[in-house]
Amino acid sequence: MFVDGPLVLAMRAGGLLYVEEINRVPEETLNVLITVMSEAELTVPRLGLVHAEAGFRLVAAMNPFDAVGTERISSAIYDRTCRISMDYQSAATEAQIVALRAPAAGVADDWRALVVELVRRTRSHPDVRIGSSVRGAIDIVAIAGRLWSMRGVAPGDWHAGLDAALVSLSGRIRMHESAGRRPEDVVRELYEAVFGPPPSDEEPGGSDPGEA
Repeated sequence: MFVDGPLVLAMRAGGLLYVEEINRVPEETLNVLITVMSEAELTVPRLGLVHAEAGFRLVAAMNPFDAVGTERISSAIYDRTCRISMDYQSAATEAQIVALRAPAAGVADDWRALVVELVRRTRSHPDVRIGSSVRGAIDIVAIAGRLWSMRGVAPGDWHAGLDAALVSLSGRIRMHESAGRRPEDVVRELYEAVFGPPPSDEEPGGSDPGEA
């Protein structure tokens, strides 16, 4: 028995079909969508022709072309779509998102704002090709909160914050090949620029990204 999937359901109902990260979608799937977008109909084997009701629309989101795992969208797709380019949220909005998604105990608003500033700076650093999204800030706050508790240190501890930033951001940012630097080096540079230098001598290996 055939069971309607999201595409057919949207067509029958004259609703919206949302496709997340369309530039990660396999080409054969995109070819199906091109037909639907052009003819407002879809041929399903052993079922027949499905016509899209009035109001059916495809809404899709995509990442920058140079993000890992993305592909360039064909001209056939572009010819059938209208494009809206969106930038990152404001710093205030990102701070609200972090507070909602990572409500760690003991996190002061001003410290959370500094975390957001740190993440935003990864997007404009000259050695970084792709900076971190707000997800990086969410993880920093969540991980730092656990580290403060596990280590028995006060909320806002500089060293725990650095370790949380290294874990959260070093795998998210993409460096320019010509930079000749590790992501960890840039994260620490930005961390010290935002949070200031370490308040005391660091414990040997305390912030080595190679240690757990």
